Amino acid sequence: MINQDFILSQVVGGSLDAVAREMSATVTRTARSPLFNEAHDFTTGVFDLSGKKSRLVAQAPGCTLHLYAVVGAVDHLLDAFRYDLHPGDILLVNDPYHGGSHSLDWTIVMPVFYNRKPILLPAVRSHMADNGGPVAGGYNPRSKDIWHDGLRIPPLKIYERGEKRRDVFDLIVANNRLSHWLEGDLNAMIGACKVAASRIQTMLDKYGAEKVITAIDNRIQYTENRVRDEISSWPDGTYVGETFADHDFQGNRDIKVRATVTVKGSDLHIDFTGSSPQVKGFINSPLSNTTSFAFVGISTCCDEDIPINEGYMNPVTVTAPLGTVVNPQLPAPCGHATACVGAEIAEAVLQAISQCAPKRVGVNAHKLPLAYSHGKYDDGKPWVNLNFYGYTGGAGAAYETDGWGLYPPVMTGVILPSIEMTEVQYPSRVLKHEYTSDFTGAGRWRGTPGLDVQIQHLKESRTSVMMAGVRNTTKGFCGAGDSPSNKVIVGYGTDEAREIDETAFEVKMPAGGIIQFYRAGGGGWGNPLEREPEKVLDDVLNEFVSIESASQDYGVVIDPETLAINEAETKRVRASRLP
Repeated sequence: MINQDFILSQVVGGSLDAVAREMSATVTRTARSPLFNEAHDFTTGVFDLSGKKSRLVAQAPGCTLHLYAVVGAVDHLLDAFRYDLHPGDILLVNDPYHGGSHSLDWTIVMPVFYNRKPILLPAVRSHMADNGGPVAGGYNPRSKDIWHDGLRIPPLKIYERGEKRRDVFDLIVANNRLSHWLEGDLNAMIGACKVAASRIQTMLDKYGAEKVITAIDNRIQYTENRVRDEISSWPDGTYVGETFADHDFQGNRDIKVRATVTVKGSDLHIDFTGSSPQVKGFINSPLSNTTSFAFVGISTCCDEDIPINEGYMNPVTVTAPLGTVVNPQLPAPCGHATACVGAEIAEAVLQAISQCAPKRVGVNAHKLPLAYSHGKYDDGKPWVNLNFYGYTGGAGAAYETDGWGLYPPVMTGVILPSIEMTEVQYPSRVLKHEYTSDFTGAGRWRGTPGLDVQIQHLKESRTSVMMAGVRNTTKGFCGAGDSPSNKVIVGYGTDEAREIDETAFEVKMPAGGIIQFYRAGGGGWGNPLEREPEKVLDDVLNEFVSIESASQDYGVVIDPETLAINEAETKRVRASRLP
């Protein structure tokens, strides 16, 4: 017998997925800044309003760290305007204390009405190239409170009943160094929501709101059942993972994130009690960001064919004590939360899960050394370059797969921009971007080979560096080696060359100045002594692993003259090291 409800849920769910993907394509095609049209540092999705809280019903592939953070932003927008929503309204928020992550991430939402009631809400969340404030690019390592992080936008209407609020729009644009990009990027986000609204309206007219909501309910239940099936396969118990951020750029060091994961049947609880108190520096993670990174960790342990919607979250609860680095109180700064403490949150969760589901964890690496630069074009307009190529690589291994590289760390999901387009859009040259040997976590499956990158800015510029993963590197899983330390050198090749220990602020670089990145690969998975010797030899031939490291880390002895495995000596060395 044909299950009509199931068919309709697939049709409606597939349609909403297509809407989210079309939104993503619209932003890519129409935005102005390279962060949008090249790096794709945004995510698009659709929410519904069937209850007091919004629900995520569809999301396009995009910046994965936004996976659930958008939910908090949508809920705060609804709290502000639930009884003052009208057709044609478009809402905006970026405040970390109103469902945001860091103030550089802006969320735009447009309610879609049916029979005079708001039913569905397409949303776009994007990382803006600048956010005003004291520092170009928005990352301020000297930040000591939320106002040092840049413009803070509480829930507001940027369109009202279909009319642009020119005063609000102009106020926002006027407080941004990159207004020539920002206006276009905002219009791209708004345009994506309008396209989605049109598609959703057509679907509502075809099926009616009741059938659409029922179909959404069924699809969410399907996802929830799949996730519960996965959790149920893990043994009941309590598991603890602990990681540390190197510092907060204000003198505090080794900031702890502790995740206690409790599995009980098909329910999973994540408790961050025991994490460090909130800190002075700008790495504090607002609750929505913490929740999102926790769910990102969970999602990497589930089958990739599971539809992304609220069903992912229903089996999982999160506790994050107020006043800690994973749930700070106003006015703690949060500007670096997505690239710093967020990494530790996901890693701590995955380290805990590795104790009950070791074959489901891996590919965790996000401790990136952020070094952004800014200057002016020949026409005097400013540019800000996040130097994406310095952050690429770094993925860890997983069960039955080595880490794969040449893309930004897995917890972001942004796309590696084209080198040629980067050099067109910025006064820069990527002089070097290549793998380097002995610069990743060893394991039965190894992490991505580390990268040696040189970026040259052709115009006078200033660069700020925020190091991570130096003392507390990305951990391996299940007995594997950890990632090595990241390294950044500003002014490479000159007498003023400077290796950055923790942070550097607004370092003046002459035209032609070079930034050197040594971006470590991720952690491995499993005991390195169990790696197939032939794979170790392949890594040696590819210059990912040296002959010395093959012996030291993997117990594989390779003749330097013939480049052949000495099988007898390899067996002896490995036998001597195995317990």
